[in-house]
Amino acid sequence: MSTSVKRDFRWDRILLVALILIGCSSGVVALVSNEAPPSQQKQNLSHPEPISKINGYNLPEKELAVAQGEDTNNEFVLSEDVVEPKTKDVKLGSLLPCSCCKKTIRVPKNPYTRHQSAARSLPSSFFVKNDSELSYGLSVNKLVEVSDGRGYRIDRLKYSKAVLLPEVRDLLEDMGHDYADALKGTDSEGTVFRVTSMTRTDHQQRSLRRRNRNATKSLSTHSYGASFDIAFMDRANEDDNCNRPTREMQKLLLRYQKEGRILIIPEGGCMHITLLRVKS
Repeated sequence: MSTSVKRDFRWDRILLVALILIGCSSGVVALVSNEAPPSQQKQNLSHPEPISKINGYNLPEKELAVAQGEDTNNEFVLSEDVVEPKTKDVKLGSLLPCSCCKKTIRVPKNPYTRHQSAARSLPSSFFVKNDSELSYGLSVNKLVEVSDGRGYRIDRLKYSKAVLLPEVRDLLEDMGHDYADALKGTDSEGTVFRVTSMTRTDHQQRSLRRRNRNATKSLSTHSYGASFDIAFMDRANEDDNCNRPTREMQKLLLRYQKEGRILIIPEGGCMHITLLRVKS
């Protein structure tokens, strides 16, 4: 009796263990069949919810203001920077001028007697005693009025008139063009020389003699309409210094003097210039 009970108990245990093993083996088979390689699995990325959907946050909706007619495409427009000039052109004569005299320009001095002889020898030359003779000279075209030109300007004349012999006016214009050409394309472009004296009547010469001891006591070449004085070079901008204008003026005077076109007397306040030979 006891032997049969023990056998029944053992078979029950064996059957229970068998059922457990069968169940475990079937679960393992299911897991293996459903598993795929990592490269074949679909990976879905989760996106965070907008902050506006999170409870407790109320964000205002903003829109960019775009003017009507403007293109809303995001394109970059490249433009060159606007470079302001260092200085602007100023009125001639408003800046401190460069001096044109024997202290700043070195040129040989021609005797005044040669100036007088040359003045009397010019084709249209005649001695202007007073305003009446000056007016007569203008009426018969022996004298011509002179105004500002390229490369030079006329100062406010107190003891002379802005008139010259026609050939002397031509000389002044030639010198002005040559001076302007020499400064063209440089920092000194636009600088001009200033004419401070031209034709004087004998009456004006006498009045000047009482105020200026350097004024000649003999017959002045200014009274023949044959001479003019250059006292300054007026700069065109603040950045320009006097080096180039002075150097070019000296070169110009030396060249004209060497070519035999002019006679020069370097004075303390100006360059006295007389026409020697009419340009052919």
